[in-house]
Amino acid sequence: MKTKIFLTAIVFLTISLGFAAAEIVEEIYAVVNDEAITGTELKKFEMEMARSLQAQLEGEALTQAMQEFKKELLEKFIEQKLLLSKIKEKNYDVEADVETILQEIKKQNNIASDDDLKAALAREGIEFAAWKDQWKERRKQERLVWDEVGSKIKIDNPQIMEYYRKNAEQFTVPVEFTLNCIYLKKSEDGTKPQEKMDLIAAELKPGLFEEVAKKHSELPDAATSIALGKFGKGELDKNLEEMALKLKKDEYSGWIETDNGWYIIQLADFSAAKVREVKDVREDIIQKLREEQQQIKLKDYIGQLRKESYVNILKEYK
Repeated sequence: MKTKIFLTAIVFLTISLGFAAAEIVEEIYAVVNDEAITGTELKKFEMEMARSLQAQLEGEALTQAMQEFKKELLEKFIEQKLLLSKIKEKNYDVEADVETILQEIKKQNNIASDDDLKAALAREGIEFAAWKDQWKERRKQERLVWDEVGSKIKIDNPQIMEYYRKNAEQFTVPVEFTLNCIYLKKSEDGTKPQEKMDLIAAELKPGLFEEVAKKHSELPDAATSIALGKFGKGELDKNLEEMALKLKKDEYSGWIETDNGWYIIQLADFSAAKVREVKDVREDIIQKLREEQQQIKLKDYIGQLRKESYVNILKEYK
């Protein structure tokens, strides 16, 4: 309807000026029910989606995502039109919902007032009223999707257990180990500090690792901490990791050479890989199943709306 109002205003202006201005003709790409989809609308939609993708992606990933989206842009916009048409029928009141959302946005971004929020948006080139209207439309769409799709999805225990069994890797906590160390830097010429290495090895006895490490290690904070850190598989130098996985708790290795120096490592703690219990991941599974089913059912719902509507694509949007 906005398009019709806009075009009427243009015609009225042209007549009132005695045809002094050239008539503006919009390219029409499709018609959905009684509404034309214009090039201006599609370009605006493309820019909004570009802004959204730029906030999530960059580089080649962003370029590829934009190319893929543009291929489907007209179809996506038609889907939006169909949903908006249904939303108008529902006449949702979302003022209170949107106000709650805006308060949460201000809280999360440490914004004190509406004026500060308007100023922050203005710095990004965004007009507050239009931005708020977008939130209203988004909330109305969420309400529609819930009423027509989400509320009809039921997740039962057999579905949960089947997903849990088939996707155990998603719920596996990987192996994790914590290491202490004694570290000696490599000299610029790569000479091995054999004398110091032998001295440290001679002083090391069970129960004395911390004392010897604080005395001899060349880590920057060795005098106060002997910790090398906590690691998962693949996060550490290959030689160090290989040895770490062979040690028992509190055991220490011999000297290990790496690209940046020599280490003796001690296993301070170890957690084997394990699968989380279903009771601990039940809500996560329900959420995943709901999302999967909602995508399928929403596609079916939009397909049904399309069958019930008049949709005529006049030209491809490039």
